[in-house]
Amino acid sequence: MEYTREDSGAQRIATLDIETTGFDAASEETVAVGVGLHERGAAGYEAALDCFYRETADDEAEMIRGAADRLAEYEADLLVTYNGADFDLPFLRDRLAELGAGRTEFSFAADHLDLLTDRKALPGKWPKLEECVEAYGSTPARTVWNGTDVDGGVFGEELAPAYLDALAAEDDDRTAALRPVIEHYLESDLENNWLVYYGDVGVAFDPGYAGTVREFSTSP
Repeated sequence: MEYTREDSGAQRIATLDIETTGFDAASEETVAVGVGLHERGAAGYEAALDCFYRETADDEAEMIRGAADRLAEYEADLLVTYNGADFDLPFLRDRLAELGAGRTEFSFAADHLDLLTDRKALPGKWPKLEECVEAYGSTPARTVWNGTDVDGGVFGEELAPAYLDALAAEDDDRTAALRPVIEHYLESDLENNWLVYYGDVGVAFDPGYAGTVREFSTSP
């Protein structure tokens, strides 16, 4: 779905996306957090993309705080997310609270624009991020894992548990094999946020991931 919004002229555009085992922060977990920074006018492949993963079975809070600190270090003019106001940011804050991690707020100087908020107010079904990317003439990147396209359902029900099980078992080979799958899926979504933002404000953006397919095969 296209949406026309006024261009604020922001030059340093940050974005954030999270990958979890589910939607309820009281019972589910964060598996990875991606943050990125794009300088207006630069090619998509020149953007900074930083992925934070669970390194052990019990380092979720450290991972979240590391991503929050990197986001603050960007000193961006604007943070854009897709459903970040109602899901990503509250989920991270609630997880820190559940974990008794002390600091639960994200500190970033940028204004926050949730690209889904205005679309929710329009008639009809709320669009998926990928549908908005397609509306602007781009093909979302595909992450294919063991022959299946990774989406939110596959991630939460299959990929996330596989990764967390490998961490719990301290299976370094398995975690090393699964991490690139998570990274590609996460970084593709970060770029999708920029694709939709620049489409909304009518500014050209040359993506680095859109239109590509990357296939991964890992053992059961």
